Amino acid sequence: MKKILGLLLPVILIGVLAGCSTAKNEEANVDSQSVGIAITGDAHADALDATSYDSEMAIYSAVYEPLITYGEKGDYQPGLAESWDISEDGKTYTFNLQEGVKFSDGSYFDAEAVKFTIERAKKMNPTTTLQTLVHLDKVEVVDSTTVTLHFKKVSNQVLAELCATRPLRIMSPNAVEDGQVGGAFQKAIGTGPFTVGTSTEEEVTMVPNPYYNHENPLTYQVIFKTITDGSSRALALRSGEVDIAGGTLGQIMDSDLQSLADSDDFATYQFTGTMSHFLAFNPDNTTLTSDIRKGIELAIDKESLSDHDIEGLFQSSVQYVTDANQTTVSYDVDEAKKTFEAAGYQMNDNGFYEKDGQDLAFDLVIQTAEFPEWKEQAEVIENNLKQAGVNITINTLDSESYYDVLWTSKDFDMILYRTYTDALLPYNFLNSLFYNTGDSHGVLADDERLSTLLDTYAAAANEAEQQSIFDDIFKELSDETLAIPIDYKDENFVTTSKIKDFVFSGLSDAPIDYQQLVVK
Repeated sequence: MKKILGLLLPVILIGVLAGCSTAKNEEANVDSQSVGIAITGDAHADALDATSYDSEMAIYSAVYEPLITYGEKGDYQPGLAESWDISEDGKTYTFNLQEGVKFSDGSYFDAEAVKFTIERAKKMNPTTTLQTLVHLDKVEVVDSTTVTLHFKKVSNQVLAELCATRPLRIMSPNAVEDGQVGGAFQKAIGTGPFTVGTSTEEEVTMVPNPYYNHENPLTYQVIFKTITDGSSRALALRSGEVDIAGGTLGQIMDSDLQSLADSDDFATYQFTGTMSHFLAFNPDNTTLTSDIRKGIELAIDKESLSDHDIEGLFQSSVQYVTDANQTTVSYDVDEAKKTFEAAGYQMNDNGFYEKDGQDLAFDLVIQTAEFPEWKEQAEVIENNLKQAGVNITINTLDSESYYDVLWTSKDFDMILYRTYTDALLPYNFLNSLFYNTGDSHGVLADDERLSTLLDTYAAAANEAEQQSIFDDIFKELSDETLAIPIDYKDENFVTTSKIKDFVFSGLSDAPIDYQQLVVK
């Protein structure tokens, strides 16, 4: 299965306007065109608290803005904060805020709003692993445009975490009951381009924030439409039901992408991404030892799964990744078989390896709502491993059941998953899924050396030391085959002729630069 994305040009010229609808937006007092955007799940706009994880990822950035914006490989840029200073010991961060910015209710953004948001995020997320919240000692309001975060220990991920789509984008205290840190959420009030209009399970309409960009609001509204199937998202583009689809908003099948790219009615965009897709293992499965995992990796033909040259778990666009610290594992079925045999397995009459009467057999859990290509990739992996004497059963789940299996029931042997993106790579991703706590092993690994290395990195304030530690982390991931990368994902989007220009924000989980989006 050669992926067709390599055939797509980074930018294909946009066609002419096919038509547009207008609606009077009384709140912003402008005539707004409607732009339909495909997403994979119910938006849950009624729960769009900036400090929560309760709504669809894609809609947070339409309402809330960050203090810091993501720059390539950790080159962070100003957001609501114009500048910042970090103490030499890595324990104190002072942010100088923009002046004259207003929330969508007309109240002013200031240091008190920053303090409220961060304290609320800490209160509402007691089990978080984010350094900004776990290590927080206090938030000090110096004056209306200056706020200082004091931490109990070195915190080298603060800028990265402030970039993320949630839970640290800034919200107004007026969004909750009585403006209290622990108050019940009432209404999404941010400084971003939109406010929530009407919403159902199928779609949510967001109208321009009249106070956005110093009271220079956008002239279009957006309608996020829930479409859970990749092929259906392509059909929605063709019918004009949506005008933008792709990326982490809602991926489209590769074959559909090529077909849409061939049409003059659509524009196709490709941007460098940071996400990887990988095969992960259940650390509770004692059969899946390091040697067996290594044999499985040797048996998988990665060239048939991706147009990219697959090396380590993370793409070269990820911070700390260099040519020198990545390891390539080449496809070698014979070597895979030798690995299994060295572990005491013998081929049986059914063509599978067995030991002590048990086949070398595993279930592979996937979902296709967010990642439709996983069906075909899982079938390739199943066939590859069959040739190497490993019996794989593919279990395709709906999105909700898939995440329940991953995070709660742990009812899987192997699972296809994706890395986080951008500023949350590589540390926060690994800390979230591969780190052993005092109570239990990681979600996807039980590796004490890796956990120790992650602890060492978290306490390192010096950039050279941080790089050296991650060189060791990448080596441990490869040596122990803790995850098998199968694809590096670009950011691919398709727009209808209603969109004159589409600009990638640079942040995978909030990909649309609404201010630069040009609607005809």
